[in-house]
Amino acid sequence: MVVKAEAAGAFSLSLLIAMTTWTAGSQAGPTLDDWSFAVGPGVAAQPEYVGSDKYQAWPLPIIEAKWKDKVFLSAQDGLGWNAIKTSNFRFGPLAHYYWGSRDRPSGINNIDFGTQVGAFAEFAFSHWKLDATALYAVSGSSEGARANLGLAYGTRINKNWEVVVRADADYFNDNEMKTYFGINAREASDSNLREYSPSMGIADAGLGLKINYQISEDWSMLGLIRGSTLLGDAKDSPLTQQEFQGYGGVGFAYHF
Repeated sequence: MVVKAEAAGAFSLSLLIAMTTWTAGSQAGPTLDDWSFAVGPGVAAQPEYVGSDKYQAWPLPIIEAKWKDKVFLSAQDGLGWNAIKTSNFRFGPLAHYYWGSRDRPSGINNIDFGTQVGAFAEFAFSHWKLDATALYAVSGSSEGARANLGLAYGTRINKNWEVVVRADADYFNDNEMKTYFGINAREASDSNLREYSPSMGIADAGLGLKINYQISEDWSMLGLIRGSTLLGDAKDSPLTQQEFQGYGGVGFAYHF
């Protein structure tokens, strides 16, 4: 399960920074009692806001905690519970967040930090994973809902190297589209951009690559890159300066 947090906008690098390895969903290092943890520094480069043609660097700390492989908390996945868990299927409730964006064009409202609630599902078969999430904003600037569907392939090259490739797409309802890509009458007057009222639909589709290198028993290094393209009403928004959105980052994690 991969969920997108908000740093520069709707599509953050968090979706690619998994704190555990592909084959070790419940093996994030040695455990103390029933807990396992992973922490470490990271940095990411991504657009200033969704649709921007300007990029900036963001600190991206790696933080993860798991309890009995039932409850998880991380910067990537939020807070969730594996209400149903088998050898190849997971399903449960999820609480997440979005950072918002304060680097939007002059005259356009900023997007404030907020929280989301919803559910996730994940089905694994051989080297493949099919995952889906649905989230509804309950605080912050957004009053919308979104869904993400992804298909990933992961494999270990050897005992130290692991590679994961994931393709995904995001669906936004009307309110979510308007939050990120809409322009109301006041904003149009203040920004000299035309008024724009987008409708629900697929907002973007992307392809990402994550590489994990196991430095030692306790330390790992993560590298990632992702490219996506805005689609439909998101692409046609006057706020969209560039349809293609690129992301990249690197981080280190200590597992205990």
